[in-house]
Parts: sequence; structure tokens; C-alpha cells
Amino acid sequence: MAQIAEIKIIPGTFTLIKISDEEYFSAEYKDYISNSRLSLIDPSEGGSMENYINGYSGGFSSSYELGSAVHASVLQPEFYTISNLAKPSGKLGLFTEEVYKFRKEGYSIKDSMKLASVSADYYSSQFTQTRISTALKTALPFYINRLRAKEIIGTQTLYLSQATQDKHDLCMNGIAANPAIKKVLYPEGLLQTPEVFNEYAIFVEVDVTVDGITKRAKLKAKLDNFTVNHETKELTLNDLKTTGKPVNFFMGGKSVNAEGDTIQHEGSFQKFHYYRQMAMYGWLMSCLMQSSGIDYQCKMNMVVVETIPTYKSKVIPVTNGHIKQGLAEFKKLLILVTHG
Repeated sequence: MAQIAEIKIIPGTFTLIKISDEEYFSAEYKDYISNSRLSLIDPSEGGSMENYINGYSGGFSSSYELGSAVHASVLQPEFYTISNLAKPSGKLGLFTEEVYKFRKEGYSIKDSMKLASVSADYYSSQFTQTRISTALKTALPFYINRLRAKEIIGTQTLYLSQATQDKHDLCMNGIAANPAIKKVLYPEGLLQTPEVFNEYAIFVEVDVTVDGITKRAKLKAKLDNFTVNHETKELTLNDLKTTGKPVNFFMGGKSVNAEGDTIQHEGSFQKFHYYRQMAMYGWLMSCLMQSSGIDYQCKMNMVVVETIPTYKSKVIPVTNGHIKQGLAEFKKLLILVTHG
């Protein structure tokens, strides 16, 4: 069985830059391999080479929209504003946003609605006159108020449905109520304040050698938050997650059934392979710092907040065991991508 001999960073190819999600996921970086893209080839996640080549199918997710809004408010409050103007829920809200975008680009109302029905996947194959009438009746008040709204120059305004707005505010309350979160995201030093970096992306090229055969690959990662403490010589990675289950279930756990058997319960950390994500991110950051002559200890945390009552939040350390598991899986999947 083929064994990986080496993953070698190509000197001079490291880039650490603060960019938006839109740019990170743009065509400019489509050839780069991310942790989430590796899931498309991972058999244990239903992946295959065909899925990897075809890429993501996309689709609207209210959970993703809520998570993105919480990320923006916690990590980039200076760049994002959550509007009090509520948009329609579900895909109709996305459709309305797309109509607004196409109108700003100069398309007619009719063409904007047709284009938006496709880009928002809002009855794109059945966008009948009845659908148009329903969309207009429900979305027109928001659309008109959106046109009249005054947005702050230099920031991006996020429009959410009322239900998502309410959950966002409750999540933010849950985060604010936990002083441990501020302590890890924005730590204080004794004499020198640690450096804090939010929403930075890493890009790098590597050579992957298997059984003497070397192939090159491009890797990328979008880091929620990392801090560098020069006093304690520590690099700390923090990843912010929202969860629709009680926060204490996030890392999984064990229970004993009536027969006395120990049952292992899978949490989101295992289900979505976050251990692989954190291992990949930690390895990239450690390599980046070492290339600059800095060899600090790397620590990692999951910062988790519930999107259900009671909207509890928690800081959960990632263990060395998790990282070891994640690195092994990362290497295995990188072999599949580069060597088949």
C-alpha cells in the first residue's frame, strides 16, 4: 500500500492575507484545495473523485446564513452591520437580494427577476406568472425599503429574515455572557498585548511525494481567529461554530445503556470532521511561522454557540489526540487528490 513520504512546503509560496469570503471562494482560488473541498473526496463523508471534480452543488441554507451573520458580528463588527430591516424568509429572501443586485448592475426588472430565480434557485424551472405575482406581493415591501435604506460607507449591511435576526441576537447574547470567549479571541498580555488576526486566509503550494513520485498541490485555509502571544511564545487558533444542538454535545461523548455497555455518541466535531480542519489549519500556521523563524507552541480551541434555547456558548480545547487523527486523515485525502 502506498505510503506518503513527504509533504513539502514550497519556499516562497506562502501568502497570509485578510480577504472576504467572496474573494476566498472566487474563481481566482478555485484550484486551491481547502479542508471543506477534501470532504468531496472522502469516502467516509460520501465523497468520491467524481464529486471532487464536479465541486459543490450549492443551495440556500438558513443555518449557514445565521452562522455567517454571527461570524461577521463577532469577528468583523467594524466591517458588517446587521440591518433592522427584515427580508422575506427562505429562498424568497435570497431571490429578493439577487433581484436587487441585478438591478444595481443595470438589468431590467423583468430580466433581473429571471436571473435571480436561477441564481437563488427560486423555482428556476417553473418561474410562472403566478410565482412572479406571489414573489412581488411578499417581497416588494422589503425591496422598496431596501432601496430607501441608507447604508454606512465602507461597511457591508447584512439583511436577515426576522426569525434569523432574532436568533442572531440571542446567539450574540450567549457569546457576550461567556467571558472565556473574549479571553481567547482577544487575550491580554502582562506587558505586551498579543497580536490578534481575524478572518485571514493562508495560501501555499506543496509537493506531495508518494513512493518516489512527486506531485504539486495548492492548499488554502480561511482562519476565523488566531492570536500570537510573544510573551508566552504561543500561537492559538480559535474556530467559531454555531450548533443546532446543546453545546455540550458538540464534541460527542459516552453513555452507559441499561445493559451496562458504553455507547459512543458522535458530535458535530466528529460528524463534520472538524478535527481534520483544525489539524490542517494548525499545521499550515506552524509551517508559516517556522518559515519566519518563529517556533511557538500551537494551541487550538472550538468556540461554540447554540442556535437553540438557551443559546449557551463554550470554549472547547482541541486535544493532541484530535490533531493526530486529523493530520492522518488530511494526509490520506491529499494522497487521493494528488495521486489517485
